[in-house]
Amino acid sequence: MLEIDEQDMKELRTLMRQGERPYVRIKATALWNLGRGKSTREVADFLGVSVASINNWKRRFRSEGIRGLVVRPGRGRKARADTSEVERYIRQSPQSFGLAQTRWTLHALAQVAPSLEGFTEMGVWKVLKRAGFRYKCGQPYLHSPDP
Repeated sequence: MLEIDEQDMKELRTLMRQGERPYVRIKATALWNLGRGKSTREVADFLGVSVASINNWKRRFRSEGIRGLVVRPGRGRKARADTSEVERYIRQSPQSFGLAQTRWTLHALAQVAPSLEGFTEMGVWKVLKRAGFRYKCGQPYLHSPDP
């Protein structure tokens, strides 16, 4: 059981239903149920998470309040690919790296950029997407002197 005031219970109920991120909705559901008198084990079984996770969420809620539900930046596994390096490569012609082509392909970029070594084409595409790059198809251009 967790002692939660009425204002926080209302906010947890709103986050349970309308939280922007799914993990926030799950944490809010857990804390709301704890506030209603459910045991940690009951809530963990209901949500399919560990009791340790529930206890961590309770601890962060007690210390930080509602703000403690959001995952802080810098958590998780660090990216293998260096986006600044990839951007430097993309801004240059593939021919300057000894490739016999005028446009970058995912395969060619994986061959040339050191931080993309071992990446599949889909992996390279995801790196580019996270870096804010979009695929644009080249349009054929035919100049005709005929009006």
